[in-house]
Amino acid sequence: MRKFIVKKAQLNEYVEKKRTERVFYDIVGDLHETNKFLNENILKDKVNQSVIDNYNRKNLITPKVNEMLIKYGIVNEKREII
Repeated sequence: MRKFIVKKAQLNEYVEKKRTERVFYDIVGDLHETNKFLNENILKDKVNQSVIDNYNRKNLITPKVNEMLIKYGIVNEKREII
């Protein structure tokens, strides 16, 4: 078994990265789930925007999560669904 010696700053950065990835994948999963069970007469853009607004209201969208959402083409700089 190997032991790794890391600094506190490195550990905090690793934990923050994992948190960011978890929130991002939760958002993507919720977007996929809402599109899967949507009725035809409801606009997908409005439902997806409500998912993003819900996470934003809970303060789960940090700047790093926002960067990932922009990078993968889910939202624009104003946090609007593309």
